[in-house]
Amino acid sequence: MTTTASVRFSENGTATVQSYVRVTASTHIQCCTYADAAPILSIQDGAADITITNPGRGEVTEDDVRFGRLLAEAVTRYAAELERLAAKDPVTAADPGESGRAA
Repeated sequence: MTTTASVRFSENGTATVQSYVRVTASTHIQCCTYADAAPILSIQDGAADITITNPGRGEVTEDDVRFGRLLAEAVTRYAAELERLAAKDPVTAADPGESGRAA
């Protein structure tokens, strides 16, 4: 697990939080669904705990659906790019430790 976070302050004092979770075999990702409430997506890795849900309590809006679709599209692109890169170098895909070795 490699998790980092930083807080940056602009000149006017506005804070921006930037965090990175590098997913590994110990990362836990799950989606909890409920009969009459919005789902909750969570990513947990060591001290990092990310929860994604809508701001309403049980109420789901068109904006929530739009955001969910945008999230799904981004994750689909992420997975496709990983697959593309792994296919270019099957040795690295099979054993990430091999990438630093000479041919």
